Amino acid sequence: MASSLRGKGSRQENTNDKNDNLKQLTLKQTPSGVASASPSEHESKILAELGKLREENREGHEQTRRSLTTLESSMQELKGEMAKLEKRTTEAEKRIGASEDNGMRHQRAIRYLLHREMNLTARCEDLQNRSRRNNLRIYRVPEGSEGNDAKAFVKELIHSVLQSMADVNIQIERAHRSLTAKPKNPNAAPRSLVVRFQDYSVKDAVLRQAWSQRQVLYKAEPIFFDHDYSPELQKKRAQVREVIKQLKQKNIRAKCIYPAQLRVITEDGEKTYSTLTHALPALRELGIQARVDERERMESELSRYRWSTAGERRGINPAVLSAKDLRAFFSGDE
Repeated sequence: MASSLRGKGSRQENTNDKNDNLKQLTLKQTPSGVASASPSEHESKILAELGKLREENREGHEQTRRSLTTLESSMQELKGEMAKLEKRTTEAEKRIGASEDNGMRHQRAIRYLLHREMNLTARCEDLQNRSRRNNLRIYRVPEGSEGNDAKAFVKELIHSVLQSMADVNIQIERAHRSLTAKPKNPNAAPRSLVVRFQDYSVKDAVLRQAWSQRQVLYKAEPIFFDHDYSPELQKKRAQVREVIKQLKQKNIRAKCIYPAQLRVITEDGEKTYSTLTHALPALRELGIQARVDERERMESELSRYRWSTAGERRGINPAVLSAKDLRAFFSGDE
C-alpha cells in the first residue's frame, strides 16, 4: 500500500516538474515585454478561425452548387438547341436533295425540249425549202426593169438571155421582187427577182441552162440564177461559199452541196462535211478561218444523240423523257 502511494507521489512530482518546465519554455519563447496569452483566449481564436473557414467553405460550396446548376441548365438548353439544329439540318438535307433531283429533272427536260426544237426546226426548214422547189431567184437585175408586169418581163428575159430556151413554153405562176425595202442608194445592189414556175421541170431546165452558160448578160451586165432557199439556209450557204473562196485562194477545190454541206477535193480524195462545225478542225489545219454561229454549234452538239423510243434505247438517252419525269412534272411530285 505504501509502495503504491509512493509510486503515485513520484508520478505526481514528475508531472508537476514537466508543467513547470513547459511554463518556463513558454516564457522563454515569448518576446520580451509581451505577456503570454491565456489558454482560453488562444482556443477562442482558433475556434473563430475555424468558424471563418467553415463559413467560407459553405459559401464556396453554395457558389459551386449554383454554378453547377447554371451549367446543367445551360447544357439542357444546348441539348435542346442541338436537337432543333439537327432537325433543321435533316429537313435542309431533304430539301437540298429534292432540289438536286428537280435540277437534274429540269436539265433532262431542257435537253429533251432542245432536241425537239432542233428536230421541229429542221422539219420546218425542210418543208419551207420543199415548198420553194418551183421557185428560182434572179440576181443583179436593175431595179425598175420589170415595170408593172414582172411575169411578162421574166418570160422575155429568159427567152432573150438563155440559149436554147427561146421555144420553151414557160408557165410562170407569179414573179416579184424580194420582200425587202427598196434600196434608196442607187449604187446599192438591186433586190433579187423571185419567180415561181408552174412546172418544176421547166424551172430546173432554166437553171441548168443558166449554169451551163457560165455567164449570163443583161444589158451588158452579168446576172445570176439560183434556187430560192429559205433565209436560214441562204445564211448557211453564204458561210460555206466564204470558206470555198478561201480554199480556192490556196488552190484547193471545193463545192457547196445541198443543203449547206462542204465538199473538199484534195489529192487524197474527196471529203464531205455535213456542217461547217464538223469541218472546223480540218479547216484550221489548212489555215482557213470559218465563221460559225452559236446556234449551229449547239445543233451540231445535239445532233450527236440519236432519237429512239424508250423501249429501244440502252442506258440514258437525253432525247427521251422518262415516264417518271413526266409524272413528276404533271402531278407536282418531288
